[in-house]
Amino acid sequence: MNELTSERRQRAFEERSRALFKESVDGLDMRTRSRLTQARHAALAAADRSSHRAWFARKPLWTSAAGVTAAAVLGIVLWFGGPLGHHGVISAEGQSNFEDLDIVASSDDTAGDPMEMLQDDIEFYDWAEKAASPEPAA
Repeated sequence: MNELTSERRQRAFEERSRALFKESVDGLDMRTRSRLTQARHAALAAADRSSHRAWFARKPLWTSAAGVTAAAVLGIVLWFGGPLGHHGVISAEGQSNFEDLDIVASSDDTAGDPMEMLQDDIEFYDWAEKAASPEPAA
């Protein structure tokens, strides 16, 4: 029952509002009506122009989607690697650079202090420095 009375009140309010609006429109002079009509057409034209530019407003969405896609492709390429069968860089002699890295990185307890090793070959390092310098030997 309460819903019927609220619907009736709503309908009565709408009818009264419509009647007051018609009265106010009928009471306007022709010059004001013309200006209102021109303003209405200008607003509709502006709304039409903005709807044509709507795809520009969605541009950040497309660029975001393209960025996510590019990141996903890059991640897949990095995850699965490059060409199949690629197992590191091979030198001209056919020896893997990883073997050289293992030799350099290996720790030999019998070698002792690295500074002692450098002092053992001090003449060699002196000769290498002289050979690498562009000045003529004295």
